Amino acid sequence: MLNKFLKNTNLDRTQKANLNTILSLFFRSGSILLSFILVPLTINYIKPDIYGVWLTLTSLIGWIAMLDIGIANGLKNKLSQSLAEKNYVQGKMYVSTIYVIISLLAFCLVFIYLIFYKHINWQSVFNSHFIPEKKLRDMVTIVAILFLLKFIADIINVVAAAFQMVAVSSFLLFLSNLGITLSVWILSLTKKDDMILLAYCLSFIPLFISLIASIYLFKNYFKDVKPSFRNVNFKESKNIVSLGSQFFILQIVVLIIFQSDNILIAHFFNPSEVTNFNVIYKYYSIIVIIFTVILTPYWTAFTEAYINKEFSWIKKAINKLIIYWIISLIILILMFLVSGWIIKLWLGDKIFIPISLSLSICAYVAVTNWNAIFANFLNGVGKIRVQIINAVIMGMLNIPLCSIFVKIFKMGTFSMPLSNFICLLLASIISYIQYNKIINENATGVWNI
Repeated sequence: MLNKFLKNTNLDRTQKANLNTILSLFFRSGSILLSFILVPLTINYIKPDIYGVWLTLTSLIGWIAMLDIGIANGLKNKLSQSLAEKNYVQGKMYVSTIYVIISLLAFCLVFIYLIFYKHINWQSVFNSHFIPEKKLRDMVTIVAILFLLKFIADIINVVAAAFQMVAVSSFLLFLSNLGITLSVWILSLTKKDDMILLAYCLSFIPLFISLIASIYLFKNYFKDVKPSFRNVNFKESKNIVSLGSQFFILQIVVLIIFQSDNILIAHFFNPSEVTNFNVIYKYYSIIVIIFTVILTPYWTAFTEAYINKEFSWIKKAINKLIIYWIISLIILILMFLVSGWIIKLWLGDKIFIPISLSLSICAYVAVTNWNAIFANFLNGVGKIRVQIINAVIMGMLNIPLCSIFVKIFKMGTFSMPLSNFICLLLASIISYIQYNKIINENATGVWNI
């Protein structure tokens, strides 16, 4: 089915978006299922405390992904624009140059790591004195280097998105999870508690799949923009870096705002409340994941439509997404009504979730999805200055607002999602206003940057 999708170049923009959504939901569902299977397999293969170290390591490594300074999103927009204009020479230049920039960045990080890694006490970093220092250092080295190499190979996902084939990313993720799950299962049958082998399996397989996919896709489907050293042009590609730096600022601010809830809860209350918050958020986040899968294909579709001034198509697409949002809202309400029963069935009597916390997170998820509709459009057309201003203002308001709710109004743990809800609601209103200005072609000043 995916191969047929790749070969069919006669699909219009709407058909591509719909098919991408269906395929992405199918493969993403498979990936989620495999990830649930992988957790007990890995825990049974190594000790639970070692698995905790592994999770911490992969979380820290994941933050390194932010070091692309938003170049990936910049490439997505600029390449989409080149493809919409059928300017394949420019597109080839963008892809070739970004491969070189990301490669230089990745190898610089590898070089810096190799200079300092022996001087770091990794047992102290991970609070894991039960693991020999050398073994822990070797595991970190394997994961770090292979991840940074995958940093380069994953550019193929951005290129696929620019071609309005985001389902490719979901398919590659599914293959990676399938390969990892099978390899850990085989390891559990042959060896026990070998952290180095586990590190190789969990890090090399995704890299290998991305590399093979890159070679295959550039040879067969993306050959018009296949990278080459002859087409590298740092001067002409500065637009990507400039746009990417704005995405980077937006990513950092939003990450700080909405990843600080656990820290705030632990600070104002106690660590056990963090568990309650994460349990109920994980329950409602299913809707965020599904809605994100639906939205993703529209990013580059909006870019193409905006370049071609097809505003009527954009309006129809936004209206369709609003209908999807209404459906998601109805599902959220149903999930809230049965949340107590589901949590008890899932975790028994070990966890008690206050109705106020459940309701506030439910409301926060609803406004998150609403905001995502217009943020996705604005990202696609590259008008993100207002979003950056919104994010900075939210960053200044969020923590003080949490403090007021907790210390003055004694609202409890639902103060955090309530504060997030209020901040994001204000940003959503402004994003909706900007969307209307752009779509009606009367955006000026900061609204058009």
